[in-house]
Amino acid sequence: MKNYIKCSLVCLFVTCLFSCKNTSHINTNTFEEFVYNMNEKGFTTGNILVYKNGEIIYQNSDGLRTIDPKEPLTLNSQFRLASVSKQFTAMSIMKLKEAGKLDYNQTVKSILPEFPYANITVRHLLHHISGLTDYERLIAENWKPKDLTKTYILGNDEIIKEFYRVNPKLDFQPGERWEYSNTGYLFLASIVEKVSGKHFREYLKETIFEPLDMNNTVLYKYQIDSDPAMPNRVFGYETALNEVDLVLNDYNIVNDVRGDGGIYSTLNDLYKWNQALVNNTIIPKSFLDEAWTPGVLNNGKSTTYGFGWFINSKQGEPKVVNHSGGWVGFGTFLHNEVDANNGFILLTNNSGENFSAILNSIQNILDGKPYIIPKYQIEKQMAKEIAAGNSEKGIHIYHKFKSDTLHYISSERSMNVLGYRLLGADKIDAAIEVFKLNIEEYPKSANTYDSYGDALLLKGDSINALKNFKRCFEIDSTLTYSNDKALKLEAVLY
Repeated sequence: MKNYIKCSLVCLFVTCLFSCKNTSHINTNTFEEFVYNMNEKGFTTGNILVYKNGEIIYQNSDGLRTIDPKEPLTLNSQFRLASVSKQFTAMSIMKLKEAGKLDYNQTVKSILPEFPYANITVRHLLHHISGLTDYERLIAENWKPKDLTKTYILGNDEIIKEFYRVNPKLDFQPGERWEYSNTGYLFLASIVEKVSGKHFREYLKETIFEPLDMNNTVLYKYQIDSDPAMPNRVFGYETALNEVDLVLNDYNIVNDVRGDGGIYSTLNDLYKWNQALVNNTIIPKSFLDEAWTPGVLNNGKSTTYGFGWFINSKQGEPKVVNHSGGWVGFGTFLHNEVDANNGFILLTNNSGENFSAILNSIQNILDGKPYIIPKYQIEKQMAKEIAAGNSEKGIHIYHKFKSDTLHYISSERSMNVLGYRLLGADKIDAAIEVFKLNIEEYPKSANTYDSYGDALLLKGDSINALKNFKRCFEIDSTLTYSNDKALKLEAVLY
């Protein structure tokens, strides 16, 4: 499965690493030192804001807003928030509840009559326990463009129309398990529109952004090129396979979906948002108390997710909520220690490069621990050779450097990303070699077999692709997408 930093796929759910700590020892100069040392190694850190007791103690911009021409980030740069947008969708539902216009326990079908599942409630969607299948996979497998020369940008209306047409089975019965669902939040945005009678963009603006003076925050009507009406908009980018050139990583066919993402914002506006939550100025505390209570499954077990937030504190402890986001080139994180009024914001646009290391270093500094400058990724050294047409040397580099753990690092995810980047560059044979290597290094990982199967299928080796899809599902029966591929292949082959 494609393993970029998209929150719906394999978002960097590092939320469990963060808890409420004593921050009285913070030396803000350490943040500057960290950024300087990152720059010395050739790494950027994006936009960072840290606050303590409600007061901003550090903020910085480091990186590129655009790559052609190269323009630097500023504190006013507007980043795509990806799944950090979900808490604004949840708040929209909460505001409708406050106004007496809907109930969390009412069925979605009672609001959207064409919705094909009778027993899914608004609460199920909020908690990610609905069982709805992933809309990206549904579009990839079913939607066909009418004009192959046209660049499409799909939104809720087009996707819901296709969803209703295909009428896919639920991945599981509502409440049976927790599974992160972008589809659920897409439908929540459409519920807001149906109940309020307003486009979600206008509802957010009138109900949340304007009252909080979040003047640089918007649910963006996506366009590929620069927008004169939004001069501070940030574009996602990545380093090319040759590890020299920078290329855009900003477009996706579903870039106009609203509810699960699509909001652009700045450090300062997100700081205002966190303060509004702390001070209960956007909605009464009783609503937030419920929103920050983990969902409960049918078997009585609690999840770690409320209404658009991960809950990172146990009952009776100081309240801590946060959320990560990842989509195209953007990696984002919003952390709010509600009771202590401490927190931080991280916004990046370089396709997740060193995102986890930056995030962990921010927390280390806050905890009074040493920050860690990331090591060089072996996969980047491999990519240089493979891009130059030398796959064998690329594989050799991996074996040469994997034991040099002092300077280099490798991971299953990074290897998987490299494989899919090679597929995207039409280097199928090289991708197959990389995915094979990933299986050799991580034979117990289900996802490695699914990725290898994808490459084999593109190569035309359906028999071995089927074997790998089956192997993936044998190892992890929750990866239903791999089983779906296997069933479709079996229907064709046998």
